[in-house]
Amino acid sequence: MVQGNERGKIAGDSAHGLSPGARGPAQADPGGLPPQRTMTRAQLPEPLAAIADPPARLFYQGDAKALSWPAVAIVGSRRCTRQGAEVAFALARDLAQQGINIVSGLAYGIDAAAHRGALAAGGDGAGVTVAVLGGGLGNLYPRGHAPLAREIVAAGGALVSEYEALEPPRKHHFPARNRIVSGLCLGVIIVEASVRSGSLITARMALEQGRDVMAVPSLVSSPLARGGHRLIREGAALVECAEHVLEALGLPARAPAPVVDDAVLAAVQASRTSVEAVTHATGLPLEEVLRRLTELEVDGAVAAHNGGYIRLPGGAQGAS
Repeated sequence: MVQGNERGKIAGDSAHGLSPGARGPAQADPGGLPPQRTMTRAQLPEPLAAIADPPARLFYQGDAKALSWPAVAIVGSRRCTRQGAEVAFALARDLAQQGINIVSGLAYGIDAAAHRGALAAGGDGAGVTVAVLGGGLGNLYPRGHAPLAREIVAAGGALVSEYEALEPPRKHHFPARNRIVSGLCLGVIIVEASVRSGSLITARMALEQGRDVMAVPSLVSSPLARGGHRLIREGAALVECAEHVLEALGLPARAPAPVVDDAVLAAVQASRTSVEAVTHATGLPLEEVLRRLTELEVDGAVAAHNGGYIRLPGGAQGAS
């Protein structure tokens, strides 16, 4: 599934243990990152602002726009298997190539593989990756992922935290952090998780927030299969590849980009936009708006979602 230099990137993480590593907090800003900026609650992306307990503010480094495009979270065990890391990497890469952003927590194991998979997608219109931290941005944890953090920002993604810059990562921060991971996303994918994994907290929060929950099946004899398999028994979508994820979310595979400017398309945002909002923004009759939205959906420029529409990244500046 993963070949060549992609396997090498995963192997680099494995060589350092695909494991928690040192448990002490990082001591200093990793350097090479832009100054952190602050997003107020009023400035939060709409999906995150709409959860029951949104952060009062969000600190970020990188591109704030990375928080607004359609995204999927990929999370799982820190002590994952080689196969689990490869699956997470491939899912993230293939979804990013479809213009979907990848959100995770910068931890060792599945999180790191997901971030690296998104970075490997490259190309115009590819999704980027967002890391949500359990401590302040100036107290990066794990410290061994400072180079990965720099890559994420350099590629157009972002690091985010609700904690002050020098706040150390604390045990109770991570469950709270998980609500932001799921809150930024259309859905959450679990790749390898024990029944006591923190990833299952993210899955529970996703359900409470009305997000889709998906899980990758694994070897039944492995303790790391039990969390995901339990979610599948409880109704989570079983996914094995990016196409399954897009199907579960009701999103089309990316089509060739339309090339003509379009008022209806311009009115559809990355977050859910109602038909009424499009009609108001364009001043067009409802029947014409509905006809055009149907055409744009067929073109792969927008997708129906939760009673409205979302604009797909890289899909268009317009449509024929």
